Amino acid sequence: MSKTVKVGMISFAHVHADFRSRALGEIEGVEIVAIADDNEQRGRAATATYGVETFYTDYHDLLARDDLDLVFIHAENNRHADIVEAAVAAGKNVFCEKPMATTIEDAERIARAVKNSGIRFTVGFVSRYIPEVERARAIIETGALGTILSARAAIGLAGIREIGCPEYMAEWMEDPIRGGGGAFIDEGSHAVDLLRWYVGEVDAVNATLARLAKKHLSVEDTAVATLRFHDGALGELQTSWSLHIDIGMRNVIEIYGTAGTMIVELTSPAPSLRLYTENQTSPLLSGWITPHIKPAESEPHDYQSWPTNALHYRREVEDVITRFRQNLPFRTSVDDGLQACRIIAAGYEAAHSKVEVTLPCDK
Repeated sequence: MSKTVKVGMISFAHVHADFRSRALGEIEGVEIVAIADDNEQRGRAATATYGVETFYTDYHDLLARDDLDLVFIHAENNRHADIVEAAVAAGKNVFCEKPMATTIEDAERIARAVKNSGIRFTVGFVSRYIPEVERARAIIETGALGTILSARAAIGLAGIREIGCPEYMAEWMEDPIRGGGGAFIDEGSHAVDLLRWYVGEVDAVNATLARLAKKHLSVEDTAVATLRFHDGALGELQTSWSLHIDIGMRNVIEIYGTAGTMIVELTSPAPSLRLYTENQTSPLLSGWITPHIKPAESEPHDYQSWPTNALHYRREVEDVITRFRQNLPFRTSVDDGLQACRIIAAGYEAAHSKVEVTLPCDK
């Protein structure tokens, strides 16, 4: 075992800070040595929960420490750029919750700071760690679907408050400035990242946003976007904060290719992957195939105590720490974060202008 990886947590404004703090505490040779939060009550509660001795109300004091290997940032979305810039200036490696920023300008600030510094950086696109997502990516890479023609992502929640997020989180997430928008930037960011991961870069976006069930909000509770991918495929993204369905959340990806179809149920009571192929080399395997996807036997999970919809946070954190220790590239890069921000921003612009928005070519 290499030396202990020492972590600083900046802000518990997002409940994902709790998921990842718990995960960090389960990994041998990792220690959260300090927490900073401008909400002192929330921050001190976190130090008690996770057995951390040192607390700061100003994150700059945390960044001034010389014993930190990584900082995890879970502040309000519109604060990410300032905090990342300060962390980079202090020479700290960074994990930043998604979305990386609420504006293209802030996302580009982060990208410049990271690329000019040499520090390690990753963004929290945790959906990439759902086992069915990983299997889908591996199947696509085999060419089993042929050329991808179209893709569809449907992702949503019953609502921020409805799924049990604390009031302090709901307040800023429902704020158009601090959160950056509503369902489209929140859940839609995950769908955008997976569609990019599966299909490739996006050239243009069109979108429609609405407040349908939650008219009291200042942000959209429903959004639909269409995407034009660089290689010619078309995409559709549906997202909601007013979803009425079993566990209060859903995440489904459909991929249609010239040689097959894949439907991936992610956040559901029974996650699954279904693949349809007309397999010419092995006719007995033609038709619908539903592989059983189980966790690796070596995964260090306490499955009995982790809620099913949070297990992939544990996988994500384990992978981040492993790659950090081995000096390997992180699964999600600053460019992944930047491109997702550009696509989401293009969607908001398209919804406002009612005209398709073309993304910049300097990808």
